[in-house]
Amino acid sequence: MREPVEELSLADLPQPPLFKLAGDAGEDVFETAEVGGEPATVGAVFGSRQLAEEFSEGAADYGMPSFAGLVPRELGDWGAVEAYALSGEGYVLVVSEGGTGLFHAGDVAGRAAERTGEMPFPLYVISDQRGEAPLVSVEDEEGTLSVAPLFSSPEKARVFREHAQHLELPDRLATIEDADGLRRHALVARQAGAGYAVVDPERGDAEAIPVEDLIRAPAG
Repeated sequence: MREPVEELSLADLPQPPLFKLAGDAGEDVFETAEVGGEPATVGAVFGSRQLAEEFSEGAADYGMPSFAGLVPRELGDWGAVEAYALSGEGYVLVVSEGGTGLFHAGDVAGRAAERTGEMPFPLYVISDQRGEAPLVSVEDEEGTLSVAPLFSSPEKARVFREHAQHLELPDRLATIEDADGLRRHALVARQAGAGYAVVDPERGDAEAIPVEDLIRAPAG
């Protein structure tokens, strides 16, 4: 596995989706290790599926054999990260492209709770060659709604496009880097007729966000 050289701070935890390593049935697995001269139970989360897979392959060499051969499981949002941090371990090892850090599990859970509800920047939108992002139509109790789909990763945008081939969506992606960019996108979406935006609409629990809320949100 590539060795990140920077020490990660709690304030710089990578945005979800993160990944944990779990058993075949999805059960959480922890390592017993020495931390500060005392035995401790350690969990681990990773900034990408690839990092999780590489760590699993070399876990014995890293002195954490309990993680060897385990399967990456996605932690799709901050709520899932919080739940994992509260699931029994005393510490959480965080491994990302930008660095690594070992944190008290309670501190990770607290940080995740603070960030629940934040937009997972960067966001991605399906767009055409002119940079225009099409809306999609969804049905609810009130009838047909025009929705602006947003995605937390290029992979989730790809999966959505494949599952919605009948919509003939373009195959390009545009990136929204921050709250200012999201506000501008929401203004354009409202002009095009969108009443709502949805992050990762493939998820069953995806929540529709009124575009007016995104427009009125404080600029970053």
